Amino acid sequence: MSPQPFLGVHDEVFRLLDGSLWQVQFEYRYLYAYLPSVVICPATGRLIVEGASLNVRPLSPGPRAATPEPMAAGGGVIESRIEGDFEGWDGDTVFRLQNGQIWQQAGYAYRYHYAYAPRVTIIPVGGGHEMIVDGVSQRIQVMRLR
Repeated sequence: MSPQPFLGVHDEVFRLLDGSLWQVQFEYRYLYAYLPSVVICPATGRLIVEGASLNVRPLSPGPRAATPEPMAAGGGVIESRIEGDFEGWDGDTVFRLQNGQIWQQAGYAYRYHYAYAPRVTIIPVGGGHEMIVDGVSQRIQVMRLR
C-alpha cells in the first residue's frame, strides 16, 4: 500500500493493505514496485515481491490481521496525526499529536514539507524512536516529551 514506489531496501518501512506495518531487514534490492502483489510469511520473516525474496520483520499488526499474536514482539509502534499545520523540522521541532502525545526532534536535520494534519508513524529503532510522516521520504529521530 505504501510507500510508493516500494524499493525493498534495508530499513524501509511499508504498510500492507491489511494495515500491518513491516520493515525490510538487510536487503538492498531497489525494486521500484508500485502497488505490488506480495506473499508474506510472518513465521519465517520473508516477503516475496516481483520474484524477489526479502527479509522482513513485523512492526505492528493491521486491524484486519487474522493472527496478531506473532507480531506482538514488534509492538511499540504509535500511529496518529500531527495537530494542525505541519511545516517539517529544523533542529528542535516539537510535534503535537492528535492522540495527546508530544514528541521532539532528537537529532539535527532540516526538512521543509507543508501538510495539514499528516498521518505519522513512530517506530522504535535501537534505543530510541523515529517518526515517519506521510509524504516525507526521510525519517526523523524523536524523543517523547509527554
